[in-house]
Amino acid sequence: MKPGMRWLLTSLSLALLAAAAGALYAQGVAMLSTGVGKEERVPHAGYSVLLVFSEKSGPLLADIKVTVKDKAGKAVVETTSEGPWLFLKLPAGTYKVEATRTSSGKAVTGTVAAPASGQARLALRW
Repeated sequence: MKPGMRWLLTSLSLALLAAAAGALYAQGVAMLSTGVGKEERVPHAGYSVLLVFSEKSGPLLADIKVTVKDKAGKAVVETTSEGPWLFLKLPAGTYKVEATRTSSGKAVTGTVAAPASGQARLALRW
């Protein structure tokens, strides 16, 4: 097998594995949107940030439009979270997060510091 073909097949295999595991990419950032079922609540190693969406009274929310901006104000992620938990693999740094409920158009914002190792959590509540 030619080296170029081997590289292509390896890349495609890795992409399929990531898709099968639920990982998606937006602007080059790996992310994983999950629910809160027992299987989905396991810690996801390698994801530096966990965003949690809920009402102030407690119920979790899904279908949330999310924009994450770096210190310079550049959008590094723009996506819609299908579940109430959104894991992001962001480089270490401070980020501003804007989350908008698609059902009402109401937005909330928060700031999260992605660590070099471990995971930061930001709860966004309406």
